[in-house]
Amino acid sequence: MAIRNLAYLREKDPRLYETITDLITQVSNVAQQTNSNPNGPPSAPPAINSIKVTGQNGFFHVAITDQNPSVSRGISYFVEHDSSPQFTNPQIIHIGTSRNVTLAMGDVTRYFRAYSSYQGSAPSAPAYHGSAANPLPVSGGGSNGGPAFLPSQGSGTGSQGQGLSGFGPIPSRPMQP
Repeated sequence: MAIRNLAYLREKDPRLYETITDLITQVSNVAQQTNSNPNGPPSAPPAINSIKVTGQNGFFHVAITDQNPSVSRGISYFVEHDSSPQFTNPQIIHIGTSRNVTLAMGDVTRYFRAYSSYQGSAPSAPAYHGSAANPLPVSGGGSNGGPAFLPSQGSGTGSQGQGLSGFGPIPSRPMQP
């Protein structure tokens, strides 16, 4: 955190200088503990390493690998699945700080991708089950049909049908008239 004229204050008013440097230290401590940035939005986390998905008896198990050494407390993970490898109707699931989730969706075939985000940051680049160029489908199997998925409503401040937005691309979404 940069405060102008501190050198001047150190000479002219040492007590005010001490007060301001104490405030700088305290704001910096809060910013570090909450992964926030007093000068703007926090940086997006680094891309996760991979996502692997298995399916059996109508259940899908998702495992996210994130071995980045620079991950901070407060990171959240998101999983998106779709019937299309282009993710035209992504169903977004916020799984919080966990990197594993089991989903009951029946005997459907889905494509998966995942990413991470901090509250207030942009999302990381996504990782795909398979690859971005060639996402691999996963079948739930079993004897029960899956649900009819409704149109995606997005997540956070993102708009309907918008994937890869995590908590949202903007701090707040204006109310519609």
